[in-house]
Amino acid sequence: MPRREALLADSALVAVTAIWGSTFVVNEFVLRDTPPLLFLVLRYGVAALILVLLARGRRWTPGVVKDSALIGLLLAFGIGCQLVGQLFTTASKAAFITGLSVPLTPIAGWLFHRQVPSGSNLFGLVLAAGGFGLMSWPTGATGLDPGDLLVFLTALVYAVIIVELGVASPKHDVRVYSAGQIVFAFAGVLLGRLLLTPFLGRTEAFFVAEARPLDFTPRLILAILWMGILASVVTSLVQTWAQARMP
Repeated sequence: MPRREALLADSALVAVTAIWGSTFVVNEFVLRDTPPLLFLVLRYGVAALILVLLARGRRWTPGVVKDSALIGLLLAFGIGCQLVGQLFTTASKAAFITGLSVPLTPIAGWLFHRQVPSGSNLFGLVLAAGGFGLMSWPTGATGLDPGDLLVFLTALVYAVIIVELGVASPKHDVRVYSAGQIVFAFAGVLLGRLLLTPFLGRTEAFFVAEARPLDFTPRLILAILWMGILASVVTSLVQTWAQARMP
């Protein structure tokens, strides 16, 4: 890998991480009056449509549907846990807990593919995780909130996604593979929303939130476009491209 291309891949993932950071704040605003899973359906519906159009005419490589389904369904589960978890915790805590996917990634790599990190990898991970904790540990956070466990499931899932993307990305066309991931993510959140529909009359906090009417305000439309285009289309394309060029 030429050094310039490797540095470009690193920089691209930094940009992706910056976009991800914004999503916690956007989610917190949206969740005040919008059904969480229905919002995800709209977000991934917009993203899937755009990526399918971008992938037209591109070559389908062997195994791309299977690999896309794995990432897409994991993404649907992880992002669903994260969004629902944010109903019961703060954006800063959700961001911190999700960031635990960093030290969890080498564990996932070893468990699923027997990838053994080098000493410099481990040192970098410890340094990154420690620095991340110092910068983002939520002020005044004491004990666990009800949503923290759900967000921790997201961290576990994201660690697996990072590992599996690293394995599969070099084998597939970026556009086709990204489109497949988001199409399956859309299918996963849509199925989850449909399965929960009969229970929306229940009095638990999540069902009450999911039963809210959907009001297409300018703020909601902007949130859907931001999360669908930047936080799904752009990040999926860039992360898939970058992870084909780095461990």
